[in-house]
Amino acid sequence: MNIGRGYNCNEQDLVEALKDETIAGAVLDVFEEEPLSKDSELWQLKNVLITPHSSDNESNHAWFDRALAIFKENLSRFKKNEQLVNLCDKQAGY
Repeated sequence: MNIGRGYNCNEQDLVEALKDETIAGAVLDVFEEEPLSKDSELWQLKNVLITPHSSDNESNHAWFDRALAIFKENLSRFKKNEQLVNLCDKQAGY
């Protein structure tokens, strides 16, 4: 998971590691160049979750409380094999 700075990760090496499954997956909020190019291979990889550049949201203190509430709800649902809330589905485009 990279929510720090895009230059902390070599994207081409990451793409190769994801393609050959050296690593199982990646969650990315930042990139070497922003915005991420429409041509980037990262968009096509099934084991990548791309989030809007908003992970560091210190200016909104209520964000953490809301995120924790969603996590707790999803953990409960996951244990019951129920549908999760705020599910990201790359195939569906959301």
